Amino acid sequence: MMKTYLKSTSEAVAPFPKDLLLWNYWDHEHVVGTHFEHYKKVKIIRENEKECLSERTAKLPLVPFYITEQTLAKLESPNKMLVYHSTLFNLVKVKQVFDFEEIDKNNCRVTRSDFLEIPYFLKFLQKLFDIIMKKWFVAVWAEDMPMRERRYKVWKLGFKDFKGIDYVNDEKVNSNSYQRHPERDYKLELPVPKITNIKKEGSFRLFKKSKHLGYSK
Repeated sequence: MMKTYLKSTSEAVAPFPKDLLLWNYWDHEHVVGTHFEHYKKVKIIRENEKECLSERTAKLPLVPFYITEQTLAKLESPNKMLVYHSTLFNLVKVKQVFDFEEIDKNNCRVTRSDFLEIPYFLKFLQKLFDIIMKKWFVAVWAEDMPMRERRYKVWKLGFKDFKGIDYVNDEKVNSNSYQRHPERDYKLELPVPKITNIKKEGSFRLFKKSKHLGYSK
């Protein structure tokens, strides 16, 4: 059967460094917290500094029930990420291309291109697919913004993962040193550190209606 693709492209600009936005996309634990209305569980199968294969229990747009999908994310370059989704016995396959354009040190444009493989006779769904994917992009972008803002704020104060802020932990450290250097460069190191058992049992939610609670461990 002849195949083709439904396509959609969305973009937005965020007032954050490029690497912080990349951190957001590689922080798989937040998927079941921030995006709990769409995702129920995420388990990492394997990961390294360039790629991550995960298994997700999720709801697709317009689908009223949860399905299990495999997601492979690859960091092709410092400015490009590829994500492959497959589900329903590999009958549904989606490829996403994320391009990150650093406007300046504190602003970045993200462009996401979506490609859904379909039989050619379903090509008439192109317009509907484009509408759905653009709405999904806007919704997920809005959900992520508070987390990005908090991350960047504490980063500029001197925050380090699993170490906190030096002048909070040690009274001998002068907090003014951080205030004089608010432009500390944000650097991404993969894989992102974890706080849950997402690699063994998976990270899932206990409280479905709470936007603030819900991690199992």
